[in-house]
Amino acid sequence: MTTISPKLQSWWDWYSQPLSFSRAQSEWTWIQRVASETGTDNPVISVQVLSANEARAGYGVLAAGALAIHGGITQRILSKTRHESDVELLVDPSHQNDLKAVCLERLILESFQKGAELYQALVPIPTDTNEGLDQLHQLCALAGMTYLTRLVRMELPYPSDKAIGSDGRLSIESYRSVPNEVWIELLERTYRDSVDVPELTALRSTPRALDGYQANRSPGVEGWFVIRCHGVPAGCLILAKHNFPMGEISYLGLAPEFRSQGYSSGIMQFAMDWMLAQNCSKVALAVDCRNEVAFNVYQKWGFQATISYHAWVASPKTFQPSFSHSSS
Repeated sequence: MTTISPKLQSWWDWYSQPLSFSRAQSEWTWIQRVASETGTDNPVISVQVLSANEARAGYGVLAAGALAIHGGITQRILSKTRHESDVELLVDPSHQNDLKAVCLERLILESFQKGAELYQALVPIPTDTNEGLDQLHQLCALAGMTYLTRLVRMELPYPSDKAIGSDGRLSIESYRSVPNEVWIELLERTYRDSVDVPELTALRSTPRALDGYQANRSPGVEGWFVIRCHGVPAGCLILAKHNFPMGEISYLGLAPEFRSQGYSSGIMQFAMDWMLAQNCSKVALAVDCRNEVAFNVYQKWGFQATISYHAWVASPKTFQPSFSHSSS
């Protein structure tokens, strides 16, 4: 396991002072996990912005696959704000009322400088309101991020052991059965005309996306598969096992010419059999709310929605800073 640097530990002790104990513990565990996945002792991107009478400190993490994920922003006491690990910015007086948005924008720009292809913020949707906006939701818009969709997390308490019979048209085998360039080309074919967050296709490269999937799987557990229909490579299935032990359907996609032909039952049966073989106690996945076909398939297999998120992103290809004339 990667050892966390003393500098990062010191920064977190400082940053987390205003947070509740439960939130600080949860976020620190997340930072440690990302450090382990990426093999770095400090995956944190941190900034601090100052106005005449207020300070904000914020952070994100640079995860595997050139993906930066938003962490949080806290208010600091002005006399105790300086910290050596922060990029510090003195905000133009005209933007002092937008200090949190300036902080988020700087995090986004810093992540791009560190090689991120995407900065992502997932905003939980309150369960007691219908599509209610919270402060972070509004903050993302003010900072110039782009809204993508509502992502629904679904969970199955235990992998299904129901047998539906084999589909003779279908075979699923290790992705190593094809050359790597064929695997990547096949994955990109499954993106075509997809309704599962199709906007990401133009913003993130396929090799970097695969790097993210690679970091998300347990060592020694092989869960990447080529789906063949009548012997022809037709799609990709990416499964993962976490230490809980919880299984995850990370990706399932078919090329356009193979969709809507009844292959989903056989693919899901294979996924469930794999989860059972891995002794997974739960199975999880995330689906775009616009992908009604996939949502209905997962429901038929017993998956239930647990929480939804508004997905916001920023890409160096499209991001337009709102506060770029602020001076440091």
